[in-house]
Amino acid sequence: MFNNVAGGYPCGPGMAVLGFLMAFDKEFPATSVPFHERMGLHSLTQGKGFVMRKFVLAAVVLVLMAGGAQAVTLNVVGGQLHGAFGVDVGGTLYDVAFLDGTCIALFNGCDAVSDFTFQSSALAASASQALLDQVFFDGVLGNFDSLPSLSNGCEGLSECYFFTPYAFVPSSVVLVRIAVNSQSGSDSILSGSTGSSNDFTAFALSTYAIWTPIPEPSAALLLALGLTGISRAGRRRNRS
Repeated sequence: MFNNVAGGYPCGPGMAVLGFLMAFDKEFPATSVPFHERMGLHSLTQGKGFVMRKFVLAAVVLVLMAGGAQAVTLNVVGGQLHGAFGVDVGGTLYDVAFLDGTCIALFNGCDAVSDFTFQSSALAASASQALLDQVFFDGVLGNFDSLPSLSNGCEGLSECYFFTPYAFVPSSVVLVRIAVNSQSGSDSILSGSTGSSNDFTAFALSTYAIWTPIPEPSAALLLALGLTGISRAGRRRNRS
């Protein structure tokens, strides 16, 4: 398992900009010689254009990195794991919450495949594997791998079953993939089914994993925002 959690040191857009600025400062340290003369440029206008191109390049780097790896943040309340934010499933980020109740109450009636975030067995299995890889681990916030009882809905047990539904059968049966978090370390992914009206509140062994996709800004929007900021900065410099 990889401990990709808040409190670590992931490389993100902020680090990219910091590295760019540090490299720029190292290459062109402060001096009394005008910048455009140091660069062999014929005018201050050309020098400004050079700097602007550098910042446009930095903006493009930010756009390319915006969809990169991000740290998973665990939702821990009173020492109990209630879910996580930013779980990567097949390259898309999701928030997940562990809740007891019936499928009918938790999944908008639980009577159509459109009620479920993942709508195939393979996708639901990938989501279940993401729980085992990214969410259930031992760390400073709690031993959520070796002590499954610390997860919401799984109190007092040495293992817990996290149900991710993906299909509905007209006879009120829900098809699910199940992430099994075991104290013994024998974690696994199972296939199964449950009744849509079964109330998991009465079963401390099982709970639902409710997934919500995190909307991401488009690359075009990020680039537009970056260029707008650069343009405004350029206008302020021209006025000064």
